[in-house]
Amino acid sequence: MPPDPSLPGLDRLIAACERLALPMQISPPLTSAPHQGDMIFGELLDSQLATVYQRLGTGEFSLFSLLGPHSEEDGLVPQNQWLKERDHVQFRSALVFGWKPGFAYYYGTVPTLADPAGLQPVIFIDAMEELFAIPIASSVDRFFHLYSRYLELMVVDPDYVDTGIPDVQFPWDMAPLVVQDEPLIERVRAGQFDFLTGNYQGALEWLQRLRAPHP
Repeated sequence: MPPDPSLPGLDRLIAACERLALPMQISPPLTSAPHQGDMIFGELLDSQLATVYQRLGTGEFSLFSLLGPHSEEDGLVPQNQWLKERDHVQFRSALVFGWKPGFAYYYGTVPTLADPAGLQPVIFIDAMEELFAIPIASSVDRFFHLYSRYLELMVVDPDYVDTGIPDVQFPWDMAPLVVQDEPLIERVRAGQFDFLTGNYQGALEWLQRLRAPHP
């Protein structure tokens, strides 16, 4: 797959999986894939996510699975329809585009927080026990870049080397890199993601950490 200058983070993620010999499966794009400017659930589809779907269908990148833009049960629209029917603000506000298989951990864009260029921030939604969401990237491609950096840390984690189960956790252990995402941090400091925390202590502490002065 040739490099795409508009998606350097995705290219980095693909290269990391290949270099680190991590499981990866990519399917070709669908002829029915959404385009930039398309609407989903009455909201504009994120411009970078549209570009992703013009490049590939589904994707498995180690512990991250990209929802495909198809109409099957595990497709982008059916999965989001099912999640939105739960009527929680975290899912109502997001378009979930990926998840961690086997866990109720989801990654989604927030259409109402799109910037002037049409880029939507990415949130991590934890629905395992306490339901909450936290901001982790200012754009979809920035998320891919962050996840590739996580995989590089994961493969050298002693617990992962010994047991295959990493002690380093995404996104919690990636805060030192998340704070370098200045467009995201500006929005965090403006309180734009506060409504997604569910008053969960861990989420509140995450926002506080991102808001703290950084050298």
